Amino acid sequence: MSEKIERAIQDLVVNGPVPVEVLAEKVGKSVKTLLREVNPEDPKAKLGAETLMEIMRITGGVEPLKLMAEELDFTLESE
Repeated sequence: MSEKIERAIQDLVVNGPVPVEVLAEKVGKSVKTLLREVNPEDPKAKLGAETLMEIMRITGGVEPLKLMAEELDFTLESE
């Protein structure tokens, strides 16, 4: 995954509209685990696709998805 996408995910978790404590509880992880999973500087930690989907659903933030679509030469549109 590109650094740009990784940073967008981290930003959504850390600075998004849902406090990280609330977000972590809703995705079923401790704050420490969630922050580790979205830390681009930690090569051993991985964020699962299901967790990313939940993060975007809960926060309403789709910037990571938009960036993924762009990297694949797609345009993302909402209904």
